[in-house]
Formats: sequence, C-alpha cells, structure tokens
Amino acid sequence: QRQMCIRDRSNTVYTRLFSAPILSALLSATLTSNALALEDAFIGGYVGAVSSLDADSTGSSFKILTGAHVTSNITLEFGYVNFGSTKYDDPSAINQGTNRANISFRDADHGSVLLGQLGDPTAVPGAASTYNNKGDAEFNGISEFTPEGGLINLRYRFEINDQFDFFVKSGFFAWAADYQYIKIIAAQGNASNVTRTEEKSSQASGVNTISGAGFIYRPIPQLSIRTELESTAISSAEMPRTRLQNISLGLNWEF
Repeated sequence: QRQMCIRDRSNTVYTRLFSAPILSALLSATLTSNALALEDAFIGGYVGAVSSLDADSTGSSFKILTGAHVTSNITLEFGYVNFGSTKYDDPSAINQGTNRANISFRDADHGSVLLGQLGDPTAVPGAASTYNNKGDAEFNGISEFTPEGGLINLRYRFEINDQFDFFVKSGFFAWAADYQYIKIIAAQGNASNVTRTEEKSSQASGVNTISGAGFIYRPIPQLSIRTELESTAISSAEMPRTRLQNISLGLNWEF
C-alpha cells in the first residue's frame, strides 16, 4: 500500500509538472488566434442563380458570409445560404391503352411508382389479345423543395496580384428544406385519365459537403468584390439526391 501511495503521488506530480506548460501553450495559441481573427475578418452579402442537373427548374439564391483570415492564405468562413425553390415536373403516365404492359410513369426518378395488375387478357379473333382491365398505377414523390441552411468552409487563396485573388474552398452545408409531397394516379383510358393530389407539406434536413472556386477583386483595402461557383448534392431519407450549382456575386467588408 505504501508503494502504491508513493506511485500515485509521483503520477500526480508528473501530471501537474507537464500539463501546466501544455495548457499554457494551448491557451496562448487560442488567445493569439482569436486576436488575429478579430483584427482581420470580413462580412459579406451575395445574390446568385442556381442550376441543377437533376431537377427540372431552379430559382435564385441569397447568401451571407462572415469569417476570419487564419493566415494570409487560409480563411475560415461561416454563413447562411438559401438556394431558392427547386422543382420537378410531374411524371407522365404511359401504357394506358389496351396493350400488354402495366400502366406506369415516365421521368419518375424523384419518387416511387406502384404498378397495378395487368389483368386477364381478352381474346380477339384473328388479332392479338387485349388487356381491358389493367390496374391503376400510383406515383408518390416530391414536386418541389426549398433548401436553406448554414455553411462552414475553409478557403485557400492564390494571389494573382495586389488586387486579384483566385481561391478554392471546401466545407459542409447543414440544410433544411420545406417540401411538397404529391400523389398521381393513372388509370386505363387516355392521357387525361390522371388524378393529381397534394398529399402533405413537410420538412427534411441533412448535412452534405459543398465545394467551390472563384475570384476576389479588391478596389480598396476595406472592400472586396467576390464571384464564385459552388456545388453541393443534398440528400436525405425523404429527399432524392439532387445536385445544385450556385453562381453568385457579392461584396465583402474587410475589418
């Protein structure tokens, strides 16, 4: 027991001797980085246009950014962005006639399709059998959504000259999106024999990576003009994977 007591005391003394310098160094580094951030930071506002390779139509974007220049080349950014309304066209019904194929939908990747029964064939003398009693097909999916949320990025600049910079950035987009869920039922007959109902409005959320690149022009030290292209692909259990590209232009105030 005496040996254990001596060993415990030795460990305590060792911990105190070596942890104090480490804590002091960490505290000093934290205070120094905070001081640099307060002395060299920015805030800016941006407007832009959104495009998508997956959705059928997109809207305009709005973004606010702020951050601190960690070094002369590296900047840590935080912000809020609204990507505007993103919409999918309704899928079109197919095979509604008396052919030997289930009623289904075309361009229905943004939802799910429940096929109806084909039914029993009706014999036609001297011709192919017809299918006069096919079951209805049902589509369930999202028609539109509006993603918005918080950004955190690391930006690295490549100096072109005293006034122009090129930069790349990468980070995360924590988003939430209000969406509209619809149901479409296609019955046998013609193209107009389709019923569309709006089932519910709800919200989905997730965290996805985001990256981009652009240029910064500084006419004066306190003011900079920034244009950039950024890309992300949002997805969640409720939302189909949708790639979004945002090209934006804005002003930054440096302080």
